[in-house]
Amino acid sequence: MPHISPRLHAALRDAVAARFGQPLRYPSHCDALEAELQKASHSTGRRLSPSTLRRFFGLVEKEGGYHLHTLDTLARYAGHADFASFGQAISSLVKTTDSTVPARLVDIPELLALEKLARPEQLLLGYFLGRVTRPSHPRGPAGPLALRLAAHPAGQELFVEAFVDLAHLNGAYGEVLEEYLRHKHTPEAQLFGHCALFLGEFLAEDEAAWRRRLPYLLALPVPADVHAFPRGRRAFAEIVSAWFDAPDQPVAPALLARVRQEAAAAPRTPTPSPRLPAFYNHFPGGYHFLVAEALFLTGQFAPLLEWLAFTEAEFPELAHLEANVYNELLRAFRAVAEFRTGRAPAGATSIQSLFHLESHIWLLDYYQVHTWLVELHLAAGPAAPEVPQLLKEVREFAELHRMPFFERVAQGIVAGWH
Repeated sequence: MPHISPRLHAALRDAVAARFGQPLRYPSHCDALEAELQKASHSTGRRLSPSTLRRFFGLVEKEGGYHLHTLDTLARYAGHADFASFGQAISSLVKTTDSTVPARLVDIPELLALEKLARPEQLLLGYFLGRVTRPSHPRGPAGPLALRLAAHPAGQELFVEAFVDLAHLNGAYGEVLEEYLRHKHTPEAQLFGHCALFLGEFLAEDEAAWRRRLPYLLALPVPADVHAFPRGRRAFAEIVSAWFDAPDQPVAPALLARVRQEAAAAPRTPTPSPRLPAFYNHFPGGYHFLVAEALFLTGQFAPLLEWLAFTEAEFPELAHLEANVYNELLRAFRAVAEFRTGRAPAGATSIQSLFHLESHIWLLDYYQVHTWLVELHLAAGPAAPEVPQLLKEVREFAELHRMPFFERVAQGIVAGWH
């Protein structure tokens, strides 16, 4: 049976998970994949058993290699002719140019075919590139392939702009954004990149860096059709910087009024057709979410409650949107705001009912800390048994991701109990 390298094994796992729509972590996932493989094969011949799939995806310990039939079947499911062609595709993507080659960018021919793919397939490939280039540690440096993708037009759109890796913002993804900004100078790109880098600097509590960047990003033009998320990150920057300068004062009504006007002017993101892969986590109100996040993190709970009511009126479809990271977090923010403004008692909301994020683990790498902060807010005081563990989780996240601001927020929640 062929033995495959750990890197190629991980690449094939990620490629299959991208097509499947979520990481395969449970036996039930392997059962569902086995049924999909049977359907896709249109054959009554050899099949992959769920036990084989469990071994392949690491649910069961295994020594040795895998049958070529197993590898071919999974590679075909991921969109390749067979395992050999999958290996060739990965080798050509991961192969880096020699460091002695002049600085002129060498093109990546494989990316030229991206324009021929349908949008869902483009996003799947971008997600795959994000997963295979992501360092195993949040502080790991960006690899050569990730930096080359940041300099390539197709890589910029389908890797940098689609796989927004906030968990690695103060590590590899921050380096990728710097490279991206050096090569893509459109107003939309500059707004996207600088607002994301501001977020990383603010969460790192690097005041000198974010204060240098803030006037620059606020002076950038905002094209009428720019995506809601970069617009929202700009509003996030305005709100958190104003709070930082006057942490004991409520957010200025004039700022909130202007943000609401900008929200009304932000272009709507229509529901895509055909449906995008589950991991992409399409959300129609990106601007509104990021304003809510800023108000939540800065403890502005009365304005947050008003903002959430405004958001729900603007997007009535959110009442029926399930298993979406952003929507579940908005519901969690509402639970906290209602509790903090005296409209709901402590413990009225079960945190377990708020989060259904298993299929979006790459987003949850960042937003997990928000769930711990929500749980801290809703805890029944400092003596609640879960509090020490929640504080430990937030502290470890803040240290690992170079985002000490989150620990500051957690300590502020605890201080408010005394």
